Amino acid sequence: MLEYVIGFFIGVALTYVFSYLVAIGHSIIVLKQAQKSCAALLIISEQGLREVLQLKYLAMEEASRSTQNITAQKYIDELNISSVRKSIMRNHISVFPRSYSNILEYSTWEEMEQYVNETIQQGDKIP
Repeated sequence: MLEYVIGFFIGVALTYVFSYLVAIGHSIIVLKQAQKSCAALLIISEQGLREVLQLKYLAMEEASRSTQNITAQKYIDELNISSVRKSIMRNHISVFPRSYSNILEYSTWEEMEQYVNETIQQGDKIP
């Protein structure tokens, strides 16, 4: 009878260990997928913003704005985009779970662009 009780408790302990390992694996898969999706979304958003800015500059040229005015606006826009990029990356890193920081694939905007490009080149699907 004692061996049955001991066997039961060993089984319960092994079940908890196995469940914990499966939960960690599932969490890692979810975080990697979320990381990939966020990176793709942010890169596509920046590309859309760049296209809108190009239309803005064309409209400024058609409105006969001076080249100095257009150049100054481009400089201001570039500073704003740079600031937004830094804020996005800082927020992304700060909300990423600390216990899983070793699976963080990128920490700067340039690394994120490279990560997305490599993911696309490998043929991985980005949802």
